[in-house]
Amino acid sequence: MAKAQDKYYRKYIRIPPNESVDVRRIISLVNHPLFQRLLHISQLGTTLMIFPGAVHNRFEHVMGVHNKTKRLCDRLMHDGVLTQHEAYNVAMFGLLHDIGHGPFSHLIEELTTIDHDKTGLKVIKLLRDEIEKAGGDYEYVKRLFERKNPLYKIVMDKNMGMDKLDYLDRDIYHTGFGQKPDIETMLNYLTFIKGNLVIDKKSLEAARQVQSLYTYMFKQVYLHKSSLISQRYLQKIIAYWLNDSKIDPDDLWKMNDGELMAHLYLSGNEKIRDMYQSFIGRKLPMSGLVIRLRNMKFKERIAGKKITVIGEDRKFFEKFAAYSKPKDLEIIESKIAESLKVDPRRVVVVPILSPWRFAPEDILYHDGGEVFSLKKTHKEYFETLKLELDDYIAVRVCIVGDRELVYRKSDQIHSLIKELVS
Repeated sequence: MAKAQDKYYRKYIRIPPNESVDVRRIISLVNHPLFQRLLHISQLGTTLMIFPGAVHNRFEHVMGVHNKTKRLCDRLMHDGVLTQHEAYNVAMFGLLHDIGHGPFSHLIEELTTIDHDKTGLKVIKLLRDEIEKAGGDYEYVKRLFERKNPLYKIVMDKNMGMDKLDYLDRDIYHTGFGQKPDIETMLNYLTFIKGNLVIDKKSLEAARQVQSLYTYMFKQVYLHKSSLISQRYLQKIIAYWLNDSKIDPDDLWKMNDGELMAHLYLSGNEKIRDMYQSFIGRKLPMSGLVIRLRNMKFKERIAGKKITVIGEDRKFFEKFAAYSKPKDLEIIESKIAESLKVDPRRVVVVPILSPWRFAPEDILYHDGGEVFSLKKTHKEYFETLKLELDDYIAVRVCIVGDRELVYRKSDQIHSLIKELVS
């Protein structure tokens, strides 16, 4: 009787845009509270404030990554590239790769002493029994987390990994921006050669399309100025709350989005509650001064707003990078607030100093098993993409309320910032 039930038993989780994920073997992991927590961790953090369709969460994303990884690994196993053991455990790594994320995804990382990768290693240790119950090899999955096994690239390759394919597809679907990536072609023509994820030359354009979509998405979504301002403002509110409550910042990793917001809502500090109400009421800081590279000043869209744009050389931004941690920004914000004679809670400085995070990585492709580098064979393609990153290097000085206050004193604020970071 049990065998008959096993033979006909089916259990799938349906996720958008159009996937069914078989969870029969992994149900012990999926049902665990540490995994269910991902339902309450937003995929794009405060981007929801700007794009109301961006309601997707880390649970949805990891289910999609697992599904895509399993499909690719099953084919690679059929082709003799992977063993059954490798295929199954790499797919399990895909399922668990984001298990360590904290509230609002990456938002809290700079407020703490750890990051989501380190937290992930701690969490999978707690899930060891469930991993083994699901047929996984805990030690093997752990080595993938530690990047000690090159097969981790099947999930985490910066250009063609299943993590990137999934979040691009999902973010495009939920925000309404961009063209759907050609995932089917990628899954059909990807392989693993000499420690690297490689695509067949005949489908190189599919990989280039994914890279172009990524560039498009960081322009339209990931580096959207209002999204970055809202992120920095919430980060500042959290920092105030941590200082007021005397809670260990590392304890933030135990929370989900809703739990953290509840702490802010219930804070005994009236000023923190006021900042929280300002945030959820979308009374966000507005730019009054923007500092850009001199040759990129024209890139700032003013549209009749009271915004001053000042040009600086690259050395200024390199110096500012050393003062871009939340605590350093708070000092700069306090000095600006003092010069403006306003409450420092109202002032937010938002640096975009690391567009290198979005720099295009090399794409490896093969022709009959011989591997080539796109950076070497199509050098001009990468140089053009890199030039686009300069568009986004900026420091924004924002204020809750009347931006004209910053606008009128922009030269004074600019001089003050230069003095502070020199």
